[in-house]
Amino acid sequence: MKGSRRSVAASLSVALLWLAPAPAAELVIEQVTVVSPQHAKPQLKQNVLVRDGRIVSVGPKAVSAATGAVRIDGRGKFLTPGLMDSHVHVGDVPGLPMDSNDPALSAMVEAYTRQQPRSYLYYGVTQVLNLASAPEQAAAFEAQPQHPDLLSCGTAVVLDGYPAVFIDAAVRHQIIPNYIYEPANAATHPLPKGANAAQHTPEVVVDQIVASGAPCVKIFIENGFGDATGWPIMSKETLQRVRAATRKRGLILVAHANALDMQRIAAEAQVDVIAHGLWNWNEYDKEQGVPPAIATHLRDIHAKKIGYQPTMRVLPALADLFREDTLRDPAYAKVVPASLLKWYATPAGQWFKEQMRKDMGNPPDMKAMHNFMVVGSRGMRAAKYLHDLGHPLLLGSDTPSAPTFGNQPGYDTYREMRMMAQSGIPLPAIFQAATINNARQFGLDKDYGTVEAGKIANLLLLTENPLETMRAWTSIDRIVLRGAVIKRETLAAPHE
Repeated sequence: MKGSRRSVAASLSVALLWLAPAPAAELVIEQVTVVSPQHAKPQLKQNVLVRDGRIVSVGPKAVSAATGAVRIDGRGKFLTPGLMDSHVHVGDVPGLPMDSNDPALSAMVEAYTRQQPRSYLYYGVTQVLNLASAPEQAAAFEAQPQHPDLLSCGTAVVLDGYPAVFIDAAVRHQIIPNYIYEPANAATHPLPKGANAAQHTPEVVVDQIVASGAPCVKIFIENGFGDATGWPIMSKETLQRVRAATRKRGLILVAHANALDMQRIAAEAQVDVIAHGLWNWNEYDKEQGVPPAIATHLRDIHAKKIGYQPTMRVLPALADLFREDTLRDPAYAKVVPASLLKWYATPAGQWFKEQMRKDMGNPPDMKAMHNFMVVGSRGMRAAKYLHDLGHPLLLGSDTPSAPTFGNQPGYDTYREMRMMAQSGIPLPAIFQAATINNARQFGLDKDYGTVEAGKIANLLLLTENPLETMRAWTSIDRIVLRGAVIKRETLAAPHE
């Protein structure tokens, strides 16, 4: 893990040299209460000096700054590290079909592309980890004038497996060229005509990811959703080779898995991070509390120190399709472009809702919503159990987890934290999950996660204490992004 973390930090630091907007030469935040995870309690009347995008000093003594330095009166306010969302999909537009050529939808994609990074910043997210998006989508995200610091994982997809299974078979190998050929699946998923098996081994694919500059690899341990079953997955031997290759090349291995049987495979392989909560309990789905088999698996995750993203918003985001007031939520107007928000309310914008309803046997809205929330409640119980073991959770929203307008950038990061609180996880633990835990897990704690001298100045100025109320994360006054001060409301989506 040490080698992996160094490579992540080095890759992001190099990127920041090219992508960071020029901050003010110096910034002084005076007499502010610093709330940072390395301190057991808030530090009162602190003066913070920022120079060239990094924190120079934090302490009670007055600081001298150069003429022209920006000064902020921090009295009555709270200064925290910026948040990190370690599971996003930049460029994927919530609620839009992926294969449409409608020019009107193209205009909405452009509007969303401009707003998406601003929406993350609006909710205090100053770092994001991009799991499984096309390179051009990441480039479009970083091309925006204001955007969180972006880190992207490469993907290692087994031939014809998830998520390639959703792409037309005629083109899936061109869209995802660095797939892994699985000999154990050869009878049902043979190597495409003209392909060379030697170019699709775990070692070659991991080397391709290294060459792309990605410091982490995401794999998919998923054999089906709902009635869809039998999707190909990696054999135990292939997964062991992937694990060995990522360790050799110093990469963090992140695994998609949300079902008990799939997560057991991930834990046995000792992946670094499981990128989903546990809500599919297989034969234990009907049991209350935390069944012994589930508890045993969660203790195994804890014993192996595997990073764990609860991603609690995945199921409620599907339930939100059937909630009549979802699109009237005033927070949507802050993070969703006006044209897209209007389109969601049209019959065309309800396409995924109707697809999900059909897949469930056409239940009424309230029944469909209830079904998703029941499944999601299992993930909440699992996350609380892990927390009670003393396991450091990771904040990841999986935005968007599906083509549902129930997932929105930034807002879902906040709602993920809110669901952690609803699960019984204390506010300080949620704060740590969003800051220092993510930074440590992905080797970024040299630059992020706390308010300390030497760290990159990605900071939040709040009017309430986040250790006392979840509302604090909606009370952001200003965002400091690499030393540049941004008033929160300037980041809201424009609406006439």
